[in-house]
Amino acid sequence: MKIKVLGSSIDVGNGGHFVASYVIDGHVAIDAGSIGLIGAVEEQRAIKHIFLSHPHVDHIAALPILLDNVYEIGPDCPTIYCSEFTRDALLQNIFNERLWPDLVRLSNEESPFFSFQLLKHRTVTEIGDLTVTTIDLDHVVPTFGFLVENEESAIAIVSDTSPTEEIWSVARAHSKLKAVFLESAFPNSMVSLAERTGHLTPLMFMQEYRKLDRDIPVVAIHIKAAYSKQVIRELESLGLAQLKISEPNAIYEF
Repeated sequence: MKIKVLGSSIDVGNGGHFVASYVIDGHVAIDAGSIGLIGAVEEQRAIKHIFLSHPHVDHIAALPILLDNVYEIGPDCPTIYCSEFTRDALLQNIFNERLWPDLVRLSNEESPFFSFQLLKHRTVTEIGDLTVTTIDLDHVVPTFGFLVENEESAIAIVSDTSPTEEIWSVARAHSKLKAVFLESAFPNSMVSLAERTGHLTPLMFMQEYRKLDRDIPVVAIHIKAAYSKQVIRELESLGLAQLKISEPNAIYEF
């Protein structure tokens, strides 16, 4: 399994992580913060399946751009997998003719721009040799974490959450689990803001990782750009042997 952590800056080298997008094996995306800004259109067109954790703008910002970029006359179109809450937020606040054309109406009138597939807690979706399971996290709005697996390995993507339990229970029991991608948004000095916004600090990151009770790689993601140097210092001071700090456009293989 190959996971690419997409960069989100187009003007300074590798830039930074300002929004969230992860592409798995080239054709499945977890979140859509920057997927409409990557590479050539052909690379975007290869992404046929888009799983959304929740509708906050850093996770859906480039979704309308991608749908516009890859549109072709005919029945083939991307599928957006999300909760009913996220679907309703997209319909009411994005595809509403004000911020973006109503792609649902346009899809019904001619060739579809996309289709929705609604997910709930513990929904299992099979896409080729990948299986994606949704697990509720504890954020300020309904939010999914994802367990993604194939025949050889599994990874957990745990983004945008306060301290949580169920995804660790599921991941801990999974014999093929090879890595966890876990958020650490704010520095330890901003624990109050982290708690009020449903995010983690480095100390909370360590407490969550320990719930796995397993020594596997943990990739730190969703680090707020304004505090990245401080958060990274605090993460590295934890002494976690398997810690990796995600870098823009880094590719991880498991």
